[in-house]
Amino acid sequence: MTQRFITVICLIALGYLLKKLNFIREADGRVIAVLVMNVTLPSLVIVSLSKAEIDTSLLMIPVFMIIYAIFAKIIMISLFLKYNNEIRGSVGMMASAFNIGIFAYPLVEQMFGAKGLLYFGMFDIGGAIVMFGVTYFIGNYYSEGGDTFDFKYMLTSLLKAVPLMTYVIMLIINLSHVRLPEPIVEFFSVIAKANMPLSMILLGVFLNFKIEKYYLPIAVKYLCIHYGLGAVAGVLCYTLLPFDQMFRMTLLIGWLLPIGVAIVPYAIEFKYKTVPLISMVTNLTIVISIIILYLFQMIMI
Repeated sequence: MTQRFITVICLIALGYLLKKLNFIREADGRVIAVLVMNVTLPSLVIVSLSKAEIDTSLLMIPVFMIIYAIFAKIIMISLFLKYNNEIRGSVGMMASAFNIGIFAYPLVEQMFGAKGLLYFGMFDIGGAIVMFGVTYFIGNYYSEGGDTFDFKYMLTSLLKAVPLMTYVIMLIINLSHVRLPEPIVEFFSVIAKANMPLSMILLGVFLNFKIEKYYLPIAVKYLCIHYGLGAVAGVLCYTLLPFDQMFRMTLLIGWLLPIGVAIVPYAIEFKYKTVPLISMVTNLTIVISIIILYLFQMIMI
């Protein structure tokens, strides 16, 4: 397992190096992101769920995710009340808006295999509702003149999220006891093998270690709450919940994931001046979460 994790780190470093040597630009990274989110990741979901045995208790994972997200966002905003609306809106958007598609899926596949993808797929359903619903509402609410919520936007975003829709469709197929023909599964399995290397190289391409000193105290405070709250909630759930180990492990790991990349476009859309803060914190959470997961797999797996 440690060797696999070292491979992951090397792929991220390769992506960062290719960007620094100008072989790949961040604009090229967006093309890779489109391939990952719309081709390789859905293929991985199809292969993983085509033969998986699904326990109905998994349906509780999105519920826990949504409850935690609302709680975490309320706590985060309340701890930044002395700051202006844009700071409160920024930390409110970032709180519990996790990077599951590009970051979590490839690492979970390496750590837990197809079973892990099954559980984190359910986590992703809750995460998508939070990202396109609660997070978008908070960003809009704290922007200048923003006090409404666009339900059409949320529903459209959910329907356009290809990995999420693939997971929902495959979940329905699986629960209906329908089996995909083997040639179809084999076709998607070939594509799915590209998901992990492309995702990790993509993370490296998007990594940016620029530190905005003006926002540094706010960033440090946010990071302490982000990981502190996630760790406490995760440990409590892992210790107290009466579900199987993978269920509890999903919550324990899931709430320590980095911030989702969609927060930056939200901030730009709502004309926040805090985009440098959000970009800096997003990049820092990627590095911190990689370290946490590396230590986690050494101790727990």
